[in-house]
Amino acid sequence: MTAGVFGAYAFTWGLAAAGVAALVGLGVAYHDAEMGMLMLALLVFLGLFLWSFTAASIARIWAVLAGGAALLFTAAWLLQRALLS
Repeated sequence: MTAGVFGAYAFTWGLAAAGVAALVGLGVAYHDAEMGMLMLALLVFLGLFLWSFTAASIARIWAVLAGGAALLFTAAWLLQRALLS
């Protein structure tokens, strides 16, 4: 249950942050990029949450969600630094 809620939330937050940074870097207005990614994030969170209850291994769930969240947070951080410098 914890992996489903917190892991999916962290993954989705990282995806939204990386997506907004990438879209802004491509020239999309910030608020348009933010709204588009947040609408997508709702669907991604729902999918990940449901997947976490059907997966056979809790280790696989944590590896995908925590690992993906860490990679997406890092990508968002690097993109934001590149845009601001």
